[in-house]
Amino acid sequence: MTSKNNARTAAKPTVRRSQDETSAAALDIIKAELAARLKKTAMLRALRLAQEPVEEKPVKKAVAKKKR
Repeated sequence: MTSKNNARTAAKPTVRRSQDETSAAALDIIKAELAARLKKTAMLRALRLAQEPVEEKPVKKAVAKKKR
């Protein structure tokens, strides 16, 4: 059986970080996301250029209705 004292959990100590550490971490995340996005863009561009060009069919203009 468990005692009532074991039901309580110890309070987690809060870690205070300086604003510089937080800003640096955020900038690192942003730079990593930018690098990943640029890499993905380059890959998609290469795949698109490797495909054969698709001929587009000319679009017909809709005929305007005449007023009666």
